[in-house]
Amino acid sequence: MDTNSNQIITAGLLAYGMSGKVFHAPFLNAHQGFHLKAIAERSTKKAQEDYPNVISYDSVDEILNDHEIDLVVINTPNNLHY
Repeated sequence: MDTNSNQIITAGLLAYGMSGKVFHAPFLNAHQGFHLKAIAERSTKKAQEDYPNVISYDSVDEILNDHEIDLVVINTPNNLHY
């Protein structure tokens, strides 16, 4: 990616718990430099209630295999970051 351009960064979240719902998704959605494309939600599917155009993937592997995503926010509990 050319860092000098005005290219929009396509982003995904690894979870839609408290930090995803309250902080990460609203920021990515509101900032003009990002496009929130997808969120990994293994069980409870709540993201599309707030973001109807977002893809709700069932697993981390699915979101990581989406080649349109430039940035994945790792907003899972600290012990799962690796």
